[in-house]
Amino acid sequence: MHVIKDETFTSFPEALLKEVKLKYGLRRADRFTVLAVTAVKMAFPEQFPSFLPPDTGLITASSFGPHKTVFANLDDILDYPEDQILPTKFSHSVHNAVTSYLGTILKITGPAFAVTNFENPIDEARNLAETLLATDLCKTLLLVAMEEEGLLTQNAAPIWQHRFQKLPKEAVSVFLATK
Repeated sequence: MHVIKDETFTSFPEALLKEVKLKYGLRRADRFTVLAVTAVKMAFPEQFPSFLPPDTGLITASSFGPHKTVFANLDDILDYPEDQILPTKFSHSVHNAVTSYLGTILKITGPAFAVTNFENPIDEARNLAETLLATDLCKTLLLVAMEEEGLLTQNAAPIWQHRFQKLPKEAVSVFLATK
């Protein structure tokens, strides 16, 4: 596996988030999705979004996924009758929504996976990436690992002291590799 890019972003200017949201049709997307798209744009500013072969594989990875959206959707389920629950909010609470958005914006149609794992999602995703490349299921692979700051991540260290010695930061890592 040949690594082309391995970059992590922990700062996301609000103006850039807004620009990405407007330019790439993310009007209804949650922050989790906008962070991921913005980080890929930051990693490849000159080439985005047309820099990958169409058969590129795509993996997104997260411990908590779009937890703010998940909890907002669950709150709505508890607070409102079923016919008043927003389907858009529900669809964005699914962990692979960000994978779908990225694949659509980047116009890639290779194998796509969303890896969610409390223990080691990035390790699992890298193992999957190596397997996809080694078995020729794709020749190029984009891995995007992210965590969004919210109530769950702010309380992760006190709740799971053995797992999180410090609070997880809001961050997105972009990893691009070829065979």
